Amino acid sequence: MKQVDIKTRVIPNKPRSGNYPVGSTIVAGGGSCGNTTIINQGGADLATLRQQFLSKKSDDTASGVITFLKGIKIASELIKSVLKENSEGEITDEAIMSALRVIKEIEDNNEKLKKIFLRKDQEDQTNYLIKLLGGIISPFLTSPDFVTGMMGAGMSFSSEGGESVGWIDKLYVRKKAIFQLLEIMKTELGGASFLFNASGARATITKVEQIEQEAYFIDGDKGYFPNEDEAYFPDIYRCYFMTDDGETAVENLFKVGDFVRSQTFNIKAGVYENVSNHYWWRKVVGIGKDYIDLSSVSYQEDSDIPKEGDVIVQLGNDRDEDRQSAIVLSAYGDGAPYLTMYQGINSYSLKDKDIFTIGYDNVKKECYLKNYGRAYIGTRDRKVYFDFSSKKLDIKADSFTFSTGEVVKDELENNKKNIENVSSEISVVKDQISLKVNTNDLIQTGIDITKKTVTVTASSFFVNNSKGTPIAVFTTDSSGKPILKADYIDVDNLKVKHLDGADGTFTGELKAATGTFTGGVVTNSDGNRIILDPDSRQMALVSSSGSMLSSWFFYNNSGYESAALYLKNIEGDSLYIYPFDIRMNSGDKSTQITNGDIRLKMGTSSMVINPIQISMTEGGNSVTGFTGSFLIYSLYDESKPTSEKIWKKVSVKNGIIYKIENWFM
Repeated sequence: MKQVDIKTRVIPNKPRSGNYPVGSTIVAGGGSCGNTTIINQGGADLATLRQQFLSKKSDDTASGVITFLKGIKIASELIKSVLKENSEGEITDEAIMSALRVIKEIEDNNEKLKKIFLRKDQEDQTNYLIKLLGGIISPFLTSPDFVTGMMGAGMSFSSEGGESVGWIDKLYVRKKAIFQLLEIMKTELGGASFLFNASGARATITKVEQIEQEAYFIDGDKGYFPNEDEAYFPDIYRCYFMTDDGETAVENLFKVGDFVRSQTFNIKAGVYENVSNHYWWRKVVGIGKDYIDLSSVSYQEDSDIPKEGDVIVQLGNDRDEDRQSAIVLSAYGDGAPYLTMYQGINSYSLKDKDIFTIGYDNVKKECYLKNYGRAYIGTRDRKVYFDFSSKKLDIKADSFTFSTGEVVKDELENNKKNIENVSSEISVVKDQISLKVNTNDLIQTGIDITKKTVTVTASSFFVNNSKGTPIAVFTTDSSGKPILKADYIDVDNLKVKHLDGADGTFTGELKAATGTFTGGVVTNSDGNRIILDPDSRQMALVSSSGSMLSSWFFYNNSGYESAALYLKNIEGDSLYIYPFDIRMNSGDKSTQITNGDIRLKMGTSSMVINPIQISMTEGGNSVTGFTGSFLIYSLYDESKPTSEKIWKKVSVKNGIIYKIENWFM
């Protein structure tokens, strides 16, 4: 290997290698294998510089915090800010989010998505139409108002033991229906299903008559409307039934207002066309000894016409609540065996009329119970019970056991012990104050927290500022009444029964709906202010210099009570205003206006003006204005003393000329 000798020299301003800083010096080490040192002429070697500065050509690590005031670029993309969990900055392409902020954004977005998408991991619903164009596969499908049984409501399709079961009110087949087995039931009669109505009214129709009800007046004349149309009432269907079979007499238990229902399906085995079951639900509008009249206008939609042989039962009433209940007991159909109670049947619908149901769920293979209202399960002495009533659930039992085997009572006891064993601790976590203290110890200090109520028992309760100086004191007076002492109270709305204050100031608005306000009021302590003085019974305006410039006060003159207003300026000019008198004073000048005259005064001179006369006083001498008339003349031609005289009459009142007119001698 050829030996290369390196002499000490300075790196030029433009070195060929970027490993050597400009102006550095290379120093060879001793011996043939000595080290080479690059010395920077600024006083620090390259190794030191690499510890102080980050490399921009190779991976590097900073052990301190680096602040980028204008942002930072990552893969040529500028990043200007970091959004923390509760930051209010705008989300832009030049901002990144903290981990907590990302979680928060995801959670907020999930809440928004819940309003848009349906959940598939739990029950959910939507008020909008969903079109399942690819179809649907489900073990059951029901309407919200579904009530099981032949007397139920709504619709249901389910799979029971490998068989599909459907419950609907009407089935229309446009072309052909094929039944491998058709089983006919009369639900009102019994057998597999029993109906217990509120009245016990049940019968089999033996004859039906359609009667047109015409209108007649009391005198027997036919009734007509003003337009000459014949007056009549809607047709009725009079349905007869047997009330006496020769051995037993049966009372007609139907009443006007009842709803009567019939449902039969009498088809023998074979092939038929245009067949359907026979069903109707109509209102009773009249009764007789052995018949009822059914309405032709009040009935459930698509009801058939009654006919002979129909079995009828009463099911509901339009007004009588005692005849609006029913009980259905069935051992056949979806949910069978089941028992359903109905109440409030006042129309041709059983929707929302079921109040209690107990049955069997063929899909889940378990018994179920529905009760809309109060429920009590327990012992008569109420030592152990489950009671739901008035929007309140009460449970009393020795213990509850979870499906995991944990006993609620044991868990509560353990939690109680854990709470009692908690040591006193006050900590601040995530801008919140956490208080942990033994319950008994807390009560002993005078603080009791029970059911969202904090009770502090102490002679005085101090609220101190950051310097430890009390800024408010809660205590009691000598009579034991609670009081609050503070330099000032800043509230938006303060309601008090009694307000008793000492010297001080009050700012803001004071309103008293009812009651009496006593004591003086000064709007502010310096500058122009308003004073309410209860002693002098007046309101005064006082200047910043302390001079009273105006007052509003009561005035009593020999039993004549009134209010008066006093005004004054800083020069001493004053004005008094009474209901009967106005007085103005300015130096030696004064003016008084009363009911009837005006009095003017200036020094020793004065004047009185009234509708009757004008009088003046000067130096103690009084002069009253002349009232009357006199004649004056002038020559027609002033250059000729003997020319014709022209006379004028002058009228004067209170010394004032008020009219001059021509006068002919």
